[in-house]
Amino acid sequence: MTTTVSEAIARLTGPAEVVADLSWPGTTATVRLLRHPGGQHLVLKANSSPDCFTRELHALRTWTPTLGAAAPQLIDADEDARVLLMTALPGSRLDLATLTTAQEQDAYRQTGQLLRRLHEAGPPQTIEDFGRQRAAYLRAQLTGQTHPLSTAELDFALAAIDQLESLPAQKAQPSHLDLTARNLLADADDHGRLRIALIDFETSRYEAAGRDFLRITQRTLRHRADLTAAFYNGYGRQPTDDEQNLIRWCGIGDAAAIAVSAATAGHNDFSREGHEALRAAMIAM
Repeated sequence: MTTTVSEAIARLTGPAEVVADLSWPGTTATVRLLRHPGGQHLVLKANSSPDCFTRELHALRTWTPTLGAAAPQLIDADEDARVLLMTALPGSRLDLATLTTAQEQDAYRQTGQLLRRLHEAGPPQTIEDFGRQRAAYLRAQLTGQTHPLSTAELDFALAAIDQLESLPAQKAQPSHLDLTARNLLADADDHGRLRIALIDFETSRYEAAGRDFLRITQRTLRHRADLTAAFYNGYGRQPTDDEQNLIRWCGIGDAAAIAVSAATAGHNDFSREGHEALRAAMIAM
């Protein structure tokens, strides 16, 4: 018998009170912060995307336990209705937090440490045709009806995708794949020391090593050499030459794809971000 979302919520949470809506506009997920009658805070996430739900459930069952209090922990799930019940983490989104420069550097050092722990949460695997798969996906994204790219920008992106397609088999590891400041929470412990936590695992999966560096590089690290140094200090190493190549070609292709697909969907802010990242890559080359 198929469970409805409302039935799943009632079974999982009982008489819990909704405290806040944490949903991100334009996504497939509905996220609510709940308070149980006993005072415990919980997070409930319902996802209309079967793939997103399955990826997040797998991460919560197999990978986030290794991160402990620095990631959500699974309390219960209704796979029929695609509803998750997780522990709620304290703090505010890192992109909204007011921090000193030293605190920012500490935040990104801790982020590097968390990412390394996630990457080591499962045994390494190999993706034989990563480059071909990724190239095919990106080319398909560049066919939107609303096309904000110039001919030169599109040619630049397609040349990068050609390079991506020629990559050899790639080592793969557990990866978050949406590592941005809005998916990091900043909080202080009882002694005032900063604590960073990683949330939102619906895009997580085994992926080519190096690709998890991509979004945080595009969104934050390319603007701040001090945060780049702190992040890789926390991670324990710099990207290898092979990882740098993957970051470069994936970054260009992803930026172009986001610019086009987000414009087609009417998400102009995301489209603008992708367009700016693409232009920055052209200048850097």
